[in-house]
Amino acid sequence: MTLATIQKEIEKWDSEQQDRLAACLTVLRLKRDPRHAKELAHRLDDKAPKNWLTLDQLKRKLVRT
Repeated sequence: MTLATIQKEIEKWDSEQQDRLAACLTVLRLKRDPRHAKELAHRLDDKAPKNWLTLDQLKRKLVRT
């Protein structure tokens, strides 16, 4: 089974199933590299709006990765 096949199947899922998969994958990624958990905690705790990304900035960043 290819990744493209899996992606097409996931597109058919309802939003709750997709969210549960996203959560599962996030947990696996955090287990794989503890730096991700540390960075996520740091960003969530950041109270300074000047450090926050706008939605447009986030979209551009996601396109580059």
